[in-house]
Amino acid sequence: MNKRAFITAHKAQYGVSTLCRLVRLSCSWFYGHHASQAARDDRRERRSARDKALLERISHFFKASKHRYGSKRIHRDLRADGERVSERRVARIMRENRISARLRKPRKPVT
Repeated sequence: MNKRAFITAHKAQYGVSTLCRLVRLSCSWFYGHHASQAARDDRRERRSARDKALLERISHFFKASKHRYGSKRIHRDLRADGERVSERRVARIMRENRISARLRKPRKPVT
């Protein structure tokens, strides 16, 4: 168990300042670290919810293109539809969900 988890688990019973003295940490570190950790967790949850909504839209455009569009074209379609999203985010969501465009067959010379 790390120090932050220890303090969080026992702060109702003993108080943060006492526990911080016990594990030799400043209270400002605990509150700063605790707040930044909560903010990171909150950002992850919001990002995950937004990614799920984007995945539905990406899947819609991907199916509409008969599995031919890659991240660049799907990004272009999303932007045309009014969605503010980066091309890298579209590519990441597609990669994480194993959505990839069908590749063209290489052209063979006929002569």
